[in-house]
Amino acid sequence: MSLHHMKNELHQQLWAAQQRWFRIEEAGATKHDLKVQGLREHGDMYHETRRIIFTGNTRVTYERVLKGFVGFCHDRGIERNADISKREMRAYMEHMMDRSLSESYLDKVRSACVKFGSLYGKYESFHAMSERIGVKIRDLVEDGIIAGPDHQRITPEVADRAIERLAELDAQAEGSRAYHLAAQLQRECGLRAIEATERLTPDRLVGGYVVALEKGGKELARPVPAELYRDLKDYFAESGAAYLASERAYESAFGRAVLDVGGRSTGTHSLRRLWAEEYRGERYREHLAEGLSPEQASEAAMADTMEALGHGRDRDELRSAYLQTA
Repeated sequence: MSLHHMKNELHQQLWAAQQRWFRIEEAGATKHDLKVQGLREHGDMYHETRRIIFTGNTRVTYERVLKGFVGFCHDRGIERNADISKREMRAYMEHMMDRSLSESYLDKVRSACVKFGSLYGKYESFHAMSERIGVKIRDLVEDGIIAGPDHQRITPEVADRAIERLAELDAQAEGSRAYHLAAQLQRECGLRAIEATERLTPDRLVGGYVVALEKGGKELARPVPAELYRDLKDYFAESGAAYLASERAYESAFGRAVLDVGGRSTGTHSLRRLWAEEYRGERYREHLAEGLSPEQASEAAMADTMEALGHGRDRDELRSAYLQTA
């Protein structure tokens, strides 16, 4: 099959996905109805929406991205869209990451590829690959190799209001939910989202510290404010939860909470950056009190902050990613 025919077939698949929604909507169903149906029948709220596209803008965006993906696969000798597998997705994403594209664009490509997998009956394998690629992208952003979103900063006021909003929503939720505690851990201890959610198990709370499981299996003990430590211990004791929260669900809830309180949409990593900025300020003032010059105090404080984040003291390339004044 020629590349022209592969792209034309892709167009037809995407258009058919939107037509499915037109028929469902015409019958009186809503997106909410589909999510409830997915939960009720399959335990997965997105089960009924995977082969659907809701808007023309989304369809056009997917097609623009996926034509590049299909062209890449054709160049590798594949002549049918149905023969494209997770191996090609991985190769394509690695190719895109090598171009140092932004995190937001790479995530858009990931999302489009997963939709491609859904339309061709390969959702599970494409979704699993997307999850692995997503981890790699976040690591590259954190290491300063690719650019993260330009709205990752957050003010202390917005952060604190968002955490309060999360606490309200957690209290209203059915069953046990602790997204606000995860946000507080990032805000007050500088943890990554994964360290404050799925890697935070009851045994990692020891003597007023959280023993964070960092990248590469490294462990780093961080002091936890007494009230937050008690709340965490109480939550685990009362809920019997194996870990604090789902990382993805927490990230989604935090983004909505920020918007609810009037802030700009931002990722949870902004809380870690905010902690880093405040920690640097504290260390700067302490070094001044020790008699260092302002220049010496600033340099020492930034090195202290990199170390506290779990990086090397001399990771100069990461300073601007965390510290606005670097």
